[in-house]
Amino acid sequence: MANTFNSGEAEQRWFVPLAGYTGMRMFGFPHAGAGCAQLAGFAQALRQHGIAVWSANLPGRQARLDEPARTDFATLADELTDALAAHLDDQPYLLFGYCGGALLAYGVLRRLRDRSLPLPARLVVASYDAPDIARRPYSLARLPTAALWSYLLETGGVPPELGASTKLRDLAEPAIRADFTMLGGYRHEPGLPLPVPITVCYGGRDEETRRGALLGWRRHSTHPIDLRAVDGGHWLVEDACAELARTVVSAAVPEPADLA
Repeated sequence: MANTFNSGEAEQRWFVPLAGYTGMRMFGFPHAGAGCAQLAGFAQALRQHGIAVWSANLPGRQARLDEPARTDFATLADELTDALAAHLDDQPYLLFGYCGGALLAYGVLRRLRDRSLPLPARLVVASYDAPDIARRPYSLARLPTAALWSYLLETGGVPPELGASTKLRDLAEPAIRADFTMLGGYRHEPGLPLPVPITVCYGGRDEETRRGALLGWRRHSTHPIDLRAVDGGHWLVEDACAELARTVVSAAVPEPADLA
């Protein structure tokens, strides 16, 4: 059955469907600097399992390139919560945050709880430490252009074709710097654990993310933490998309059909 929405043009601009309108909705948040297209392959992988991915569509990139990218975490999380609220009804849904996008997903979830809005059936995060102890990219936003792109290419944070094009780099750099500024400026405010199960996906070959920091997510849910290893490195959406999708389905969808 197709989901129906009662949301205005402004709210629709913040979240866009990537692979169909039917099935359980997952609202996804890409990693720092990325646009909604980053989750397109992941959305296609999930679509065959009955999950329809809607990606956060942030200002300062892709279709919203002419808008200023946000640099304040609280402001952006409030705007995203306002927009997401317009999409919610009595149907179950999921939240997904990838790398730095996990912090945004968590911030939105806390605001949904504080506003007594419908909560997701589950929060799924990938490749990101617990929000109260996550390392902040304080200095990355201030790096000179050459040093910034050297770091991004060495760590795999951008596609090689993006790094190879001066024109594309010039277009992408403001959003990347804005996101690093936003994440670097995040200040965690203690609060009650969320009444939502949390699944934490990590790459079994990820040398960047610490297992202890992943386990820290258990402090933020009233449910036992669900820690899931995926055969891949840090960039699971790019390097282990199909397996990550199967892992998400097995955690989030009761009695999934055929995951083979």
